[in-house]
Amino acid sequence: MSNEPRLDFPMLDSTGSEYHSWVTDVENHLTSKGILPIIQAPNPDLVFIPTLAKHAQAVILMRRHMDKALRLEYMSIKNARELWVALEERFDNVQDSLLPDLKVQWNNLRFADFKSVAEYNSEALRIQSMLRFCGQPVTEQELIEKTLSTFPVSAIVVSKQYRTEVNAGRITRFHQLINVISVAEKHDNILVRNYNSRPIGTKSVHEANYNAPKGGRKERYPKNGGYEGRMGPYNRPNQEGNRKFGVDTRGGNATRGRGGRGIPSRNGGSMGRGGGTNPPRERQQRAQRAPQLKGGNHNDECHRCGSIEHWFKQCKASEELAARYRAYRDLREQEVYLAEEEEDGGDVNLTIEDFKAEDEVHKDAADFD
Repeated sequence: MSNEPRLDFPMLDSTGSEYHSWVTDVENHLTSKGILPIIQAPNPDLVFIPTLAKHAQAVILMRRHMDKALRLEYMSIKNARELWVALEERFDNVQDSLLPDLKVQWNNLRFADFKSVAEYNSEALRIQSMLRFCGQPVTEQELIEKTLSTFPVSAIVVSKQYRTEVNAGRITRFHQLINVISVAEKHDNILVRNYNSRPIGTKSVHEANYNAPKGGRKERYPKNGGYEGRMGPYNRPNQEGNRKFGVDTRGGNATRGRGGRGIPSRNGGSMGRGGGTNPPRERQQRAQRAPQLKGGNHNDECHRCGSIEHWFKQCKASEELAARYRAYRDLREQEVYLAEEEEDGGDVNLTIEDFKAEDEVHKDAADFD
C-alpha cells in the first residue's frame, strides 16, 4: 500500500502555480469544519476562541496538501495563522511570474486546435481563472470573440451562423455558445457514425445472438427429471430398467443372479437370487449390420481381366479372356505412345488406307471399355 496521504484537493507545489485555487480549497474546508477564523486576522467583534486543537487541525489540513519541500521548510510552525501568513508572503506575488505565460497561452488559444468542444471549454476556463487571479480578468465577450474567430476554415459557414445569433442578442454568455456548439457536435458525430456503420444500399447485419430464444438457453435434457448430464441406464428416474425403480426392491424386476431361493418382500413376493416376481426384461435386439463386401476397395480393377468385382488374386477368368484383355491393354498403350510422338513431331499426312488398317486392328481386339 502507498504511504501517500489521502488528498481532498490538489496539492500546493513549491512554484505556487496553483496557489489561488489552493487558497480557495483550504478556506472551504476550514469553513466546513467551523474553524475558518483561526487563519484570519483577529476580529474583536467575532466571538471565536482559538485553541491548540483547532490550530493543530488547521495545520494538519494545510500540511497534508503541501509539497514535500514546503512541508520541510515550514515544519517548525505550529500556529495556523503564522503558517497562512508565511505562505501568503511567499506566493502573494506569484502573479508577476505567471502573467507573462498566461498572456502567451491566451494569444495562442484556438478553437480549431482541440478535438472536442469539452477540451476547449476546459482550457479556456482555466486560462480565464488564472488571468482573473493575476488581476487581468477576461470578459464574456472576449471569450465569445476568441471562439468564433478561431473556428476551422471548413466550418466558416457555421461560424457565421453563430455570429449572427450573437449579434442578434440570442447568445450573450460564453456557456450558452458552448452548449449550442456541443449539441451540434453530438448530432454530427451521430450522423458520421450512422454513415460509416455499413456501405450505402446494404442491410444491417444482425448481432450474433439475434436468433437466440428470449427465455434464455433451453434445457439440454428436458426429460431428465432434474438430473444433470445425459440419462444413462442407471440414472433414468422412475422408469423400468433403473436400479432405483420401485419402493423396496433393489431393481425393477428384483432378479439378480441365479438360483431359486428368494427373500420375501412386503408385497408377498420374493426378492433375491432368482426369486423375482416380475418377469425378466426383454433385451432389445440390435440392428444387424449389413455384411461387408469382400475384396476391400473396389475402385481398383483386376490386372488380369479388367473386372472391378475382384482383385488379381481372386480372378477366375479363362486364359482366352485374359489374353484378349492383355492385347487390349497393349493396343491402348500403343495408341497413347503414337499420340505422344505425333504431338512431338511435325505435320503428319494421313490417307484413307491408314484409317482402314486401324479399323481392322480394332475388330480383332475385344471391347473392354
